[in-house]
Amino acid sequence: MMVSTRAPEVDLDDKTLLELIYRSRPGTVAELASTAHADETEAAEAVARIAQSGAISVRGHSISYPTPAKWTADVVEREVREMRRTADASATRIESLLADLPGLLRHWAVGEASGDVVPVFVRHGPRAAEDLWYDIAQQNSDTAWSVLPDLGRFLQTDSARASRFAEVFAGKRSVRSLVPRSMADDPRLVAIAERYAAVGVEFRLLDDLPSWFWIDGDVLALPIEWGEGWPSSVVGVRSASLAELGRSLFLELWRRAEPVGGLQEPWAPLLSLMKQGVTLDAASRRLGINPRTGRRRIAAAMEQYGVSTLFALGVAWAADGEPTAR
Repeated sequence: MMVSTRAPEVDLDDKTLLELIYRSRPGTVAELASTAHADETEAAEAVARIAQSGAISVRGHSISYPTPAKWTADVVEREVREMRRTADASATRIESLLADLPGLLRHWAVGEASGDVVPVFVRHGPRAAEDLWYDIAQQNSDTAWSVLPDLGRFLQTDSARASRFAEVFAGKRSVRSLVPRSMADDPRLVAIAERYAAVGVEFRLLDDLPSWFWIDGDVLALPIEWGEGWPSSVVGVRSASLAELGRSLFLELWRRAEPVGGLQEPWAPLLSLMKQGVTLDAASRRLGINPRTGRRRIAAAMEQYGVSTLFALGVAWAADGEPTAR
C-alpha cells in the first residue's frame, strides 16, 4: 500500500491567510498555495476576496501588498467619504420635509380639534422668534440648538433679555448656535461668543444656512416661510419625532461648520493630548479639569460625531480636519 507524503489541505480563513501573506511575501498565487499547503484554485479565490478589501493587489497571478497602515487608511477614507455622501443626501431630504412642514401645519390648523395630540403655536411680530421661545420652549430640557442666518435682530436684543438667555442656557447640557460665516470677523459676534462660552454655549460658522429654526427639547420652531433669516411669523410644534427631524438636519449642518473666532470645541484639547498617547484621565488633569468633566466632554464629542468608541472618535475627528487647527 502506498502512503501519500503530501501535506493535508487546510481551509483558508481570509484573515489567517493575510497574516501568512505578510509573513512570507509570496509573489504569486502558486507560491502562496505552496506555502499554505492549499489547493491553488482555492488560494486564488481567497486572494481575490482579500483583494476586494484593498489589503492586497492582484494582477494576473502576481500578488503585491501595501502596508497595513496604508490600506487601512485608504479604507477609512473611503468609508468617511461614503458616510458624508449619504449624510448630505439625508440632510437634503430632511430640509425638504422641514420646508414643507409650516405650510402643511397651516392647512392642518383649519381642521384642528381640541383633542389634537400635537400642539401647534403661532406667533407674529418683530419679536416673534424670541417670543415663541420664551412662551413654549422647555426651560428644563437638556439641549437648545438654533440656526440664525440673520443676526441683526439677535445683536439688538436688550441686555435684560440677553441675561435671561444666559441664565437659561447655563442650566442646559448642550446649547449650540449656527451663524453665517460672513459674520466671522464681526467683533460683536466674537464678543457674544466669548460671553456665552462662559455658560457653555457653542457657536459655529457656516455659509448658506438654509433657514432660521431651533430645537429645544421636543419643541421644533420654524418660520412660516422656510428660508427666512429672522422671521416675523413663526410656528412651534411640540413633537418629539419632529424635533428629532430638526436635530438631524442641525447635526449635519453643525458637522460642516467651524468655530467662531478660533474658539475650540471643549473636547479638542483633550483629543489633542490623547492623540499623543496620553490617557483621558491624565489629559484631563494636565488641562486642569476633573477627569469626570473630561469624560463628559469626550462623551459629547462621541455624540457629535455619531460614534461609540474612542478609536472611531479619533478617526472621525481626524477626518474632520482636527478642528483645533482651524
